[in-house]
Amino acid sequence: METNQTIRLAIEDSIRLLETTSDFDEGRGEMSRRKWDGPWWHMAALYEMGEVKQIPQSAIVKAKLLLEKQVWRTFIISAEDYPTSKSDKLKMDCCHCELAVFYMILMAYGCDLDKELPWIREWLLKHQLPDGGLNCEPDAYLHSKKSSIISTLPPLEAILWFTDREFTEQEAHFLDEGARYLIEHQLVCSKQNGNVIDTEWLKPCFPRFFEYDILRGMSFLAEWSRRRNKALPSGLLVQGLERLNRYVVAGGLRIGRQVSDPQGPWGGHTFPLFEAVSGGGEVSPYLTRQLNRVIEQSSL
Repeated sequence: METNQTIRLAIEDSIRLLETTSDFDEGRGEMSRRKWDGPWWHMAALYEMGEVKQIPQSAIVKAKLLLEKQVWRTFIISAEDYPTSKSDKLKMDCCHCELAVFYMILMAYGCDLDKELPWIREWLLKHQLPDGGLNCEPDAYLHSKKSSIISTLPPLEAILWFTDREFTEQEAHFLDEGARYLIEHQLVCSKQNGNVIDTEWLKPCFPRFFEYDILRGMSFLAEWSRRRNKALPSGLLVQGLERLNRYVVAGGLRIGRQVSDPQGPWGGHTFPLFEAVSGGGEVSPYLTRQLNRVIEQSSL
């Protein structure tokens, strides 16, 4: 892993950017989510590191205002969902996983979005498909009715991690169906033939933002099992640990890949903090902490 000094300086660099950025301002919302160096990604990296409180309050206020004023509050599935007024047409269209990540950052900071922007939680709960997951591709709601694991995890996490009361009947159903979806897919497998859907998901990734890896799914299921007092299928997490074993060393869990791939479809500029904590082959204290919690919760 990069030295603590390097990470500390990189955090300071992100803080300076968040203090001065104009990318949250009206008319610049699209710039705020620019892959991979828009301010939302700086905030997401800090959140995943457990350093969300280091985000400047001024950036939190601006980000919350962006969600309030600059986002079209409807997931566009059919022609009737498009905005019609000139001002609404200028608003950002979000997807489920993106909106859930934004939600988790602000909730972890201490915002009460369920009071201030209740439409976000309502959006997430509304778009579950019959198989238990969600899909950020609108066509799935019109034709296949099949979910995407990538699209599913952030919304599930948002409801599970940021509900500090008893779950409503709707929320409990949402989480239980989401867990069913992951269990039926054995975290990474096709229901049809049992093959791994994407071998990249077997490689621990950090920071993830919206991306999926097997540990992310394991972490959700372990916490869901605890919070909902539901048993997991025997051997499911053991199999997950076996799939991760090649990345486990004496010091913890090694990073297997970066979400940003200069040679792939998700290339783009990054930023110092991203590079400081995402080095392939390096032991990640953040992933190690998550892995240890899964093992502890599951008594493995």
